[in-house]
Amino acid sequence: MEKALKRLDIEKTLGRVELTDGKNRLDVPRLSMSKIIQIVKFLGIDGAKLYDQSQKIISNEEYDDVTKIALILEGIEEAQLIRIFSILLDLEDEDTLTLDINEMLDVILVYVEKTNIAKTFSQVRQLYKVMFKKELPDIQTWLKQRQEQAQELQQKRLEAQKAVEQEEQTEAKQVEVGTN
Repeated sequence: MEKALKRLDIEKTLGRVELTDGKNRLDVPRLSMSKIIQIVKFLGIDGAKLYDQSQKIISNEEYDDVTKIALILEGIEEAQLIRIFSILLDLEDEDTLTLDINEMLDVILVYVEKTNIAKTFSQVRQLYKVMFKKELPDIQTWLKQRQEQAQELQQKRLEAQKAVEQEEQTEAKQVEVGTN
């Protein structure tokens, strides 16, 4: 296999990212089937748990939107946030955590510029569906669902507020009639 790859002259890296120290560079490796399966596995196990937790928080009407976001973010461990980067870069989670946000964004840019990331994500979703018998929502669908939930919640709040106001008006009229 190694000889076949050398004959094809396939680079093992897509590009390099200059680290903020200005001295070192980080190789951005090609996507491999092993990496894709690791990512799907992460999404299917840890990602599904995170998704379920966030759904419970979002559906809880006791919290306002800011509190919901804070609770969701609070429930995500830093290592979970960084896990996909660790898989992509063939690094340990601890090493990946040392990268700053600009370096991570540079890595994303390399993947977006050098691969068909939309097709890859679509295939990851299909693989996820086959492996875990669940649908992995695309970002647009998920955001649309969250927006619809927020609108429904806002409508319920307005209706409840209106009902309270009507009840207060009715009580005020009864008190007014009783005093006359």
